[in-house]
Amino acid sequence: MGLWSAMIERVASLLAYFPPKPPSYRLERDTGNRLVCRGGFITTEMERCRVVELDTPRRRGGGGGEKIVAIHVPYSGGKARMTLLHSHGNAVDLGIMQSMYCHLSETLGVNVLGYDYSGYGWSTGKPSIRNTLADVRACYNYLVDELKVRPQDVVLYGQSVGSGPTCELAAKLGDDLGGVILHSPLASGVRVLKPSVEKWPVWCDIYPNHEHVKKIRAPTLVMHGTADEVIHISNAYLLHSSCLNPVAPLWMEGYNHQNLEFAPEYLERLQLYFHDLTRDRR
Repeated sequence: MGLWSAMIERVASLLAYFPPKPPSYRLERDTGNRLVCRGGFITTEMERCRVVELDTPRRRGGGGGEKIVAIHVPYSGGKARMTLLHSHGNAVDLGIMQSMYCHLSETLGVNVLGYDYSGYGWSTGKPSIRNTLADVRACYNYLVDELKVRPQDVVLYGQSVGSGPTCELAAKLGDDLGGVILHSPLASGVRVLKPSVEKWPVWCDIYPNHEHVKKIRAPTLVMHGTADEVIHISNAYLLHSSCLNPVAPLWMEGYNHQNLEFAPEYLERLQLYFHDLTRDRR
């Protein structure tokens, strides 16, 4: 194996996907034939959530399409203008994230759509870079085509590995997007492995977010903990400095990859971000 191939394999190994096995929830149909998630960490708030299966552009070997599971959480306080499309981090699934989605919806006054990547939870297929890109696109299409959400009212939120599909989609959407939030993001696969690297061919890298953010027109918020032991904060510094349309970032002193959302400033910064978005659109 050559040097390039060996390095790519090391990067891919580092960014291997770890879906909870078995899934933290069960996917069932209730007496009204409505899809529901039950068990595990699912809370009673699940009653107001809508569970859907979405077709992705990716095809199985036999020709059939993959299906991913998504949860739509409507804001309970009335009609919300903005919708957050959340791409979660590694080693979690919708059963673990559902309560967080409800909390974000209530605190920020937004609708939330979260989903499981291919191979996570009860989504079909296998986790891969190309599948995650198809997964997030299927969710965006569902919001715009099925739920009739205006593109400018959609905010893409990518956490950790979820920053990859988030940045790739945001760069392609151009002006058809309300905002972007990057939570403990990676600048690229190589830069997770070696934060000090300065130049690396994009064609042999994984999730080259540092290049994508240069094309993202929507206001982009970057948040990262200074004690992140998984993705060094230098990744976030590079992303913020490379953004085409950055807003004031959030650098949380002493917080790591697993607990950034527990920082007091976390929700405060998100509330200010959405306040500024809606104010600028009046």
